[in-house]
Amino acid sequence: MRYIAWEKFEKASWYSFTDNYVQNTAWYMPRLSDPSILLPSESPDGMWHLFSHTWVGIEHFISTSGLNWTRRRLLFFRGHSPFIFKEGSMYYLLFECHDRDWGSEKAKDVTKKGSRILLSSSSDLKSWSDPKIILEAEKISLSSYRGGPCRLARPQLICWEGKYRLYFGAGECRMFDSRQKTSCRLMCAESRYLEGPYKINEEALLTIEPDSEYMNLAVGAVRVYPCADAVAAVECAYYYDKKKDRSRSVMLLLKSSDGLDFQVAKVMHTQPDEGWSSRAITSCDIKYMEGEDSFYCYYSANSRPEKGILKLPVREALGLLLGKVRP
Repeated sequence: MRYIAWEKFEKASWYSFTDNYVQNTAWYMPRLSDPSILLPSESPDGMWHLFSHTWVGIEHFISTSGLNWTRRRLLFFRGHSPFIFKEGSMYYLLFECHDRDWGSEKAKDVTKKGSRILLSSSSDLKSWSDPKIILEAEKISLSSYRGGPCRLARPQLICWEGKYRLYFGAGECRMFDSRQKTSCRLMCAESRYLEGPYKINEEALLTIEPDSEYMNLAVGAVRVYPCADAVAAVECAYYYDKKKDRSRSVMLLLKSSDGLDFQVAKVMHTQPDEGWSSRAITSCDIKYMEGEDSFYCYYSANSRPEKGILKLPVREALGLLLGKVRP
């Protein structure tokens, strides 16, 4: 796979494709979260493919344009945070699950349920192998965390310097006002083999920084993108807005020379005060379209429920940012 130069990210100007979302779900399935995209050039059928999760599990969508999506089917019951990775002619789907035996037993403490990252493979995006556990929360020292139980979240895989590097969120925290859940830290593990075993890097790559302008409440979701001369990342961070006295999320572009030490390069997008994404930006996926010299950044976000007698569930949908690379 040929990686693009970091300069592409540096020169991109970001704007919303539309003020509204580009994909949501039916009223009885109010949350569509954590998108992962395959471009037509990456898929076996020349279609766009979207993997995302609802309250039920991981859903698979297809599209001819990347804008209007058709649901194909439910892939994994009670799976969360899918990530699609292609190597050769094979596709690998990573996701998180935190039920001890696929939903038959529930408890409040996710560490007792056994938060873990699973891997399934397919050659055609239709038939998938039985999921295999590649990382478990119990393998990570709980002393490394503050702000919540050690739940793993949003796994993703890249090839870097001859190894497979698995990035994941660890430790769960809630916003003080909206009660939005997200990750306290970003961590990683490495292996010479795609299916593991993975050696965990005990030090967090990103963590809550009380004095940080944009990361003083939570690290949130982070999508890592390897470049030819660096590692880029888009972080959906959480911070305290003093003027509004509320939590707020922001999409940050990060840069790293080794994929371990990340620095903020620029602000890409800030959540609005009103509308469908006014509560929190929860996650994203980013793809570079070579023919257009542009980035497509799909993100999930939710709105604050309207005040009233009935307490309606939070609705979450997918939006789209475009990043046009300046000459």
